[in-house]
Amino acid sequence: MPPSLAQLATFLLLALTSIAHARPLCVFDMAGAQGPLTTAMKEFALYSKSKGQPLEVRTYVDERVATEDFKAGQCDAVLLTGVRARPFNSFTGSIDSVGGLPDYGMLQRLLDTLARPDAAALMRQGDYEIGGILPLGAAYLFLRDRRIDSVAKMAGRRLAVLEHDAAQLRMAERIGAQAVSADVTTFAGKFNNGAVDVIAAPGIAYMPLELYKGVGTQGVVVKLPVAQLTLQLVMRRAAFPEDFGQQARGWFAGRSEDALRLIRQAEDDILFFFPVPDGEEGQYREMMREARISLTTEGIYDARMMRLMKKVRCRALPDAAECSDNRE
Repeated sequence: MPPSLAQLATFLLLALTSIAHARPLCVFDMAGAQGPLTTAMKEFALYSKSKGQPLEVRTYVDERVATEDFKAGQCDAVLLTGVRARPFNSFTGSIDSVGGLPDYGMLQRLLDTLARPDAAALMRQGDYEIGGILPLGAAYLFLRDRRIDSVAKMAGRRLAVLEHDAAQLRMAERIGAQAVSADVTTFAGKFNNGAVDVIAAPGIAYMPLELYKGVGTQGVVVKLPVAQLTLQLVMRRAAFPEDFGQQARGWFAGRSEDALRLIRQAEDDILFFFPVPDGEEGQYREMMREARISLTTEGIYDARMMRLMKKVRCRALPDAAECSDNRE
């Protein structure tokens, strides 16, 4: 039998009610509404709906606008890069610290730890909660000129720094580079057209942002992670039930290995992807460590996360010199 008018009216009312109560989830995705992050968050929205928390995914190609709309209350949750998420949670926002984790195995161990229920209190800061973390890939140095083969030779070179990240500006000052302000939508263009000599970027940006044009045949991508970049779901705590944050973190944790597999595949496509010249790696790592300690002292990085990442590093490399001191 065809549905009665009353049944159709009830169905329509339920559908409208579901839409009316769907909470806006704002997603930063440079590729737009058809991009991979939007697609992933639509999958998360299906999961969220199954938990009684319907979400309406809204895509932003400008991360700054997504952040400001979240602050203004136009989103109840937002997916941002870890650097942009830092003001909402300094602990998780410090995962992206310079030289914090040398490889993906260490990153995976950290993410697994943060997804556990006993870490829940650290996911909450003020009115906000981190509902999940995904790896975005290690940031590597992309150079237009491979003769810049040491820290010393970066002095005076033009280095793109994200305008909202004080840590990058401090790093540029530390190595004597000329900082050029940029954001995630402009840094690739500045590199490709020669406005800057050096950028730090993840391998997954190599093909989509055509960074191979900037590297050309004279440049190089230095195969040494200078940071582990992340994507983080920031939630307004008052908008969701008390247990939803942990449920969301479980969903994200179950997808980190898939994300890392895609990241590794993207890195396999990088041409001129070379290790640091002999004798230089130690200098790079020491420079990053000193910068990390200084930035923690300044309050830019969270000391608790620095201690946790040191534990992860020393569990993997117990003979490292840093494991015998208490500077972090």
